Amino acid sequence: MTRLIKEPLVHFVLLAVVIFGLYHFVTSSRQSADRTIVITQADLERLASLYAVEAGALPTEQDMRAIVTDQIQQEALAREARRLGMAEDDTVVQRRLAQKMTFMLSDLGQVDAPSDDVLEAWLQDNRTRFERPARFSFDHVFFSAADDPRIGDVLASLNGAGDAEWRALGDPFMLQRRYADLPDREIVRLFGGQFAEQLTGLPGNDASWQGPLSSALGTHLVRITRREDARMPSLAEIRSAVLQDWSEHEQRQRSAEEIRSIVDKYEIVIEGPASN
Repeated sequence: MTRLIKEPLVHFVLLAVVIFGLYHFVTSSRQSADRTIVITQADLERLASLYAVEAGALPTEQDMRAIVTDQIQQEALAREARRLGMAEDDTVVQRRLAQKMTFMLSDLGQVDAPSDDVLEAWLQDNRTRFERPARFSFDHVFFSAADDPRIGDVLASLNGAGDAEWRALGDPFMLQRRYADLPDREIVRLFGGQFAEQLTGLPGNDASWQGPLSSALGTHLVRITRREDARMPSLAEIRSAVLQDWSEHEQRQRSAEEIRSIVDKYEIVIEGPASN
């Protein structure tokens, strides 16, 4: 027996048995942990709070059972997906994780309220975003052909005895015959750039009929009833809009800086022709 104990092969077998036993114990514990889904009191409070924010009321006992069941299902499915390797090299999963990280970074804190001087400078630097376009209110009589012989006589009659029946004059028109408070970009969309340019060039808004004006649809006699030139509003008029625009920009800048700081933690290696 003493001789058997001294044999190296016996020592090797005993050591193997010990190592196998330790491995089995560790892996069994790990598998047991992997197969255990724990919903803590803190998890319950968090889930109830999320429900209250979305629903506007505290969850009932039935609601909580449904919420916990859904949470357990999500966790089980997520673990099973990771076990099957679905999360590895999955573009969709990577994109969702990156989105969640971006959302978290955007919620790191509110941007401090700026002074009016800062907002005024922002307004001036971004005038094109806040400038109010020119607007027109006008009536028009439509002719499908530019050489329609009626155009001259209709224009004279409209500016003569009266125009009570102006809607019945000209040719049928697929859109409206009267437009109110229409911005110039919308006029371009409906009638084309040539018509918008000609309309802008008409004098005043003295309720007289003018034209003819050419459009992408045909020819028009026009009466401008109201005109508002393009203008830049003051900060007092649009302070809330300027503040929101500035705050969103500052938040994007802050998030971009945080993302850069995260990327800088990694060594970037790009293989292929571009790396040569």
